[in-house]
Amino acid sequence: MTALEVKTSTRDQILDATDRIMARYGFRKMTMDDLAREAGLSKRTIYLHFTSKEDVGLSSIGRVVESVHRRLASVAGEDCPAQDRLRRMLIERVMGRVESVQQYHHSLDELFEVVRPAYMARRKLYFDIEVAMISEVLADLDPVDVQEKATALLLATNAFLPYSLSVRELGEPEEIRRRLTTMVNLLLRGLQETRG
Repeated sequence: MTALEVKTSTRDQILDATDRIMARYGFRKMTMDDLAREAGLSKRTIYLHFTSKEDVGLSSIGRVVESVHRRLASVAGEDCPAQDRLRRMLIERVMGRVESVQQYHHSLDELFEVVRPAYMARRKLYFDIEVAMISEVLADLDPVDVQEKATALLLATNAFLPYSLSVRELGEPEEIRRRLTTMVNLLLRGLQETRG
């Protein structure tokens, strides 16, 4: 195993422990001592990878988003009609996040409360990456104003992202998927009508 693989593996080990602790106690009650104990590592090792508890929280969110981005890239590269790829990407963008946080969805509000200022800058970066990914697929469908249309599609589906939902709503992923699918179908129908 290379040094990078060990570092990544240890980082993931810490973030896995973070997810488990958030599921049990919530983010606010989690301490770095708890995290070290849960991960089976020294506190010093935790601090080699993360500067603070806030950094751990931001990295936990980042890992979810990066996983979703890998899945979006995979769908974007499939050999099927652009409309189908776009539908799946919009649904995966939301449901990948919702499903990833199910274990600790009841503590998301407190996580976002603690990391909100730093998260807002990252959220803009994540959004810009997603606009670029959606724009590429949209260009296969309709090359006119792709960035503007991609932005509108993402803004419309933002209402279903975990930070926009209540704890009760997050606890019902199938209902989220049903409502999201309805929204995505309406958006794509509208997109089709503007082309035709």
